[in-house]
Amino acid sequence: MGKSVLLGEGPLSLADVASIAAGGVSLALSDQGRKAIQKARSIVDRLVDEKIPAYGITTGVGSQKDFTVDPQAISTYNNLMITGHATFAPGRNAPQGVVRAALAIQLSLFALGRSGIRLELAEALLDRLNADELPVARLGMSVGASDIVAMSQLSAPLVGRRAPGDAVCRQRIDGLNAKEAISLLNSNSLMLAEGVLVLHELRALTDAAHAAGALSMEGLRGNLTSWSERIDLARGQAGQIRAGQALRAALAESRLWQTGEARFLQDPLSFRCIPQIHGAVEAAYDFASGLFEAELGAACDNPMIDAERGLFLSHGNMETTACALGMDTLRQAVAKMIEASGQRIHKIQWPGFSGLPTSLAREAGAIGGVQFLNFGHIAAACVGAVRQAAHPALLNFSGQIDDGVEDVAGNAPQSIAESVRMLEPAWTVIAIEAACAVWAVDRRGLDVTALGKGLRPLFGDIRALLPIGSEGQDIYDLGPVVKTIRKAFGLSASLVGEGN
Repeated sequence: MGKSVLLGEGPLSLADVASIAAGGVSLALSDQGRKAIQKARSIVDRLVDEKIPAYGITTGVGSQKDFTVDPQAISTYNNLMITGHATFAPGRNAPQGVVRAALAIQLSLFALGRSGIRLELAEALLDRLNADELPVARLGMSVGASDIVAMSQLSAPLVGRRAPGDAVCRQRIDGLNAKEAISLLNSNSLMLAEGVLVLHELRALTDAAHAAGALSMEGLRGNLTSWSERIDLARGQAGQIRAGQALRAALAESRLWQTGEARFLQDPLSFRCIPQIHGAVEAAYDFASGLFEAELGAACDNPMIDAERGLFLSHGNMETTACALGMDTLRQAVAKMIEASGQRIHKIQWPGFSGLPTSLAREAGAIGGVQFLNFGHIAAACVGAVRQAAHPALLNFSGQIDDGVEDVAGNAPQSIAESVRMLEPAWTVIAIEAACAVWAVDRRGLDVTALGKGLRPLFGDIRALLPIGSEGQDIYDLGPVVKTIRKAFGLSASLVGEGN
C-alpha cells in the first residue's frame, strides 16, 4: 500500500477515484466519519423501535412500499432484498478498477452520515476494500435510477451469497439490519465509478489530441498566426483559451513561428480551427467533470437520514439526468474533435495540401506511404465508430417500472457505456494522425530540433515505430503507437475499456 485516503472528512475527488481504481491505495474511516455513521444509525433504530412507517426501513420498497415489514423479520427481509435484487443476466462484467472505485465511493458516501447503516457494516466494507476482495458486478442493468442490480451483486457476498462464476464466498457480516439493504443497493456508485474513470481517460485523450494536432501543423507546415493568443482572447471562450495555451506550449521554439515557414496564407479549417474545436471539448469536460465531482458527495440512497433533525426524508436524488447530460455533451464534443482529426489525416497525405508525394511515399509511384498501409481506411472506419457512439443517450428511456412508480430515468449508465465504446477507436484515430504527422515531418527532412519543444520526445518515440521506407515488407501493427501515445499522457492501460 502506498497512498492512503481517509474517508468521512469530505467527498472523494476525481483524482482520488482514479488512484483508488488503479489499486495500491489504503483506505481508513476518520473519527468524524465513524461518529456520523453512528449518529445517523441512532435515527434508524428509533424509527424501528417506534414502528414509524418509513420507506425501506419499516416498509417494502418500489411498488411494495405500502406493505409494513414485521419488526421481527427485518433482518431476514434485508438479506432477502439484497439476494433477490442481485439477479444476473448475460452481459459484461465491470472491470476490477471500476468495482474497486465503486465500493470506495459507496463507503465514502456512507461516512458522510446520511444513510443510517451500522458502523459494523461500514467496517466490513472497509475491510473488504483493503483486502482487495472484489466481487462480480455486471454492467448494463441500470436505467440510471440507482444501480440497483449491480450494487446488490456487489453486496451479496457480504451475507454469504455467491455470485455465478465467483469461486469464493466472502461473507464478512452475520446479516443485514434495518435500512442497510436499501442503502447498499439504492446507489449510483457503480455508474459514478465508471463515469469518473471515463472522464480520466477522456482527459488524457484530449491532451493527446492537442499534441497530435500540433504535430499535424508541423507536418503540413501550417500557418500559426491563426493560433495566436490574441485570437483566442478575442473570442473569449475559456475552453478555447486553454486549448490554445496547450497547443502553443507544445509548439514552443518551433521553427513554424518564424516568418516564411507557413506554406499557405490560410490552412484548411480542420487545421486552422483546432483551438476552437478542442476548446469546445475543454468546455464540455469542465461541465461534465463538475457534475460528476458534485455527485461524489451527493446523498443518493433513499430515504436520506437527517441526523441533525432526527428525520428521514424521501427523495429522488438517485435520478441521473445531470450526469447523462454531462457525459452526452462531452462525448459529442470529443466526436467532433475526432472527426477533425480524421480530416487532417487525409489532408496531410494529399499532395495538393501537403506538397509531398501521394500518401507520403518516398516518391510518386504505386508503392509506399501511409495509404499503402491503409491508414486512411482504418482511420475513416474508426471515425465512423466514434460518431456512432456520440449519439445522446439521455432521451432513450421510456418505461414503466415497478407498476408505474418508476416512470422516468436519467440513462447515465447508457451514456457512459457509449463513452467507453468510443474510447478505443478514438485513440486509434489520434495515433494515426500523430503517425501521419511524424511521417510528413520525416519526408520533409526536418531535424527534430526544428519542432516544438513539447513535441520532440513524442516525435522520436513514434518515429522509431514507423516502417518508413519498408512499407509492405512486414504486416504492420498500429498497437505500439497507440500504447506509446497513451503512456505519454499518463495511461498505461484503460481502467474501463474493453481490450485495453
